[in-house]
Amino acid sequence: MIQLLANTRSKEYPIYLSGGALEESGDLWRSLGRGGKVVIITDSNVAGICLSQVEDSFRAAGVEVDNIVVDAGEGAKSISQASQLYSRLFEMDTRRCDTVCALGGGVVGDLAGFVASTYMRGIGLIQIPTTLLSQVDSSIGGKVGINIEEAKNYVGSFYQPDIVITDPNLLRTLPPEQLSEGLAEVVKYTLLYGEDFFEALEVSYTRFQGLDMAFVEPVIRRCIEYKLAVVSEDERDRGRRAVLNLGHSVGHGIEAAGRYKAYSHGQAVALGLLAALRLSYEVLQLDPEYRDRLRVLLDALGLPVRLEGVDAGEVLSAMASDKKADDTSANMVLLRELGEPVINCDVSATQLEYAVNSLMAVEQGR
Repeated sequence: MIQLLANTRSKEYPIYLSGGALEESGDLWRSLGRGGKVVIITDSNVAGICLSQVEDSFRAAGVEVDNIVVDAGEGAKSISQASQLYSRLFEMDTRRCDTVCALGGGVVGDLAGFVASTYMRGIGLIQIPTTLLSQVDSSIGGKVGINIEEAKNYVGSFYQPDIVITDPNLLRTLPPEQLSEGLAEVVKYTLLYGEDFFEALEVSYTRFQGLDMAFVEPVIRRCIEYKLAVVSEDERDRGRRAVLNLGHSVGHGIEAAGRYKAYSHGQAVALGLLAALRLSYEVLQLDPEYRDRLRVLLDALGLPVRLEGVDAGEVLSAMASDKKADDTSANMVLLRELGEPVINCDVSATQLEYAVNSLMAVEQGR
């Protein structure tokens, strides 16, 4: 069992990473010395896969446990769903000494985390991420929130969990397209980390696709360690944490322009990374070979390398209204070299328009 430690200004908490960690979730929680009951919030997909297993683990550890199951999908991250959860928690006589356990992917983690952060002004929170994207990224660092009708993640807070329990064996339950979506975030971390990590995935990506845990677990660990280092320095996203937005400015624009239906988050981020590396060449003279290598890797991972079915002009308009943008720029994160991200890069409107339009070309980078 690998134990990592998140050390932020507001809280210090453990992150456990191991195949089979799910069966030990009750004992891991009890080891923190916390009392009260645990209310598991999960979705209709995950409930049929591992809810009973997690409940059994908590009960075996002597923890009172209950559950609430929400509909699967991005639609659950809504004000109305959060309101229903508040009412359910009240009906269950959930007190300040009790804890919410988010069992699921990024949607459940964000929704349940936001509810935990606001119910009775904050109760305990356990994160048990079940998707690759949530295991390497969204379950760590304390960003929780819900969507409004006009935009994603516009209502939220920073609320660190008490513990994160990550079991890579859960990746075996994912359909291939969901594994690919998470791999887009993994690719992002390899670019941020440096040449050696990028090349390791480039050479051995089939081991990840085949869920060779001797390769998968160390990759997940390196992603977590990178994010922990960033969050420990900048918990509230005032500076260095912006590096984690690599590929996300354009990616979020693509998601919004496609009405959150044309491209999943991971697919949009993949295209956003290609745009970011083109801009990194234009603005910071990053070797264009990396963009070509990235395109080959993303294609091999089953991720899109060409923007189709979404208007480039709408992507640019959506970027202008993104919550990460300020009055004068899209707040772009670019790379001077692999492992050398630069935040707040000065990207002209012309350069940005060219980078987004280039995603629609048949031959990327030509």
